[in-house]
Amino acid sequence: MNEYDYKEIASQYDEQVKEYDSYGHDVIFGMCYEYVKPNEKILDLGIGTGLASIKFSKIGLKVYGLDIAEDMLNLCRNKAFTEELKLHKLSDDNIPYNDNSFNHIICCGVFHFLSDLKNVFSDVARVLQKGGIFGFAIAPDNYANEYSQQMTAWGVPIFKHSPDYIKGLLENNEMRLLKEQRLLMKGADKLNYDMLFSVMIAKYK
Repeated sequence: MNEYDYKEIASQYDEQVKEYDSYGHDVIFGMCYEYVKPNEKILDLGIGTGLASIKFSKIGLKVYGLDIAEDMLNLCRNKAFTEELKLHKLSDDNIPYNDNSFNHIICCGVFHFLSDLKNVFSDVARVLQKGGIFGFAIAPDNYANEYSQQMTAWGVPIFKHSPDYIKGLLENNEMRLLKEQRLLMKGADKLNYDMLFSVMIAKYK
């Protein structure tokens, strides 16, 4: 999905999340909660309308966000809880912050639109401080070598990543997996829970 696709859904995105009972953002927050503290800086990769990171702001963290779609960023900006928002395409460019800029980083609802995640993970390690938490979600494929592509019922292709591939990326970037939780979410018909995701919480050593 690209920035033009999000122009069509931005204004209805928060309501659509409720319609699909898609609460991966709540799960990431809950799984990260014990590791974060007020006044720490957290970066949300693919912040969208802010559903994943607004909860961190409510417990006192300073939220920064990147997203591919200006319309999404405008909606997030209107909620008035972030320190800074930047237009950014994660698949093409390095994260536009200096080394060791953030205590924690999260990424929800993004990685299944990207294929190779090697550059993303290495750049996360660059801007993340030692001891920081990286919380993210993938669509797992236990049989893929690294990742596979699948067409969804929405007509939108997604990428599924091998858990072993992800764990290898974590290890190569000095991160240790702390927690993993599989989630079933509703598919295109809004009835059947047939979309499998995995939320992972890792710590930068």
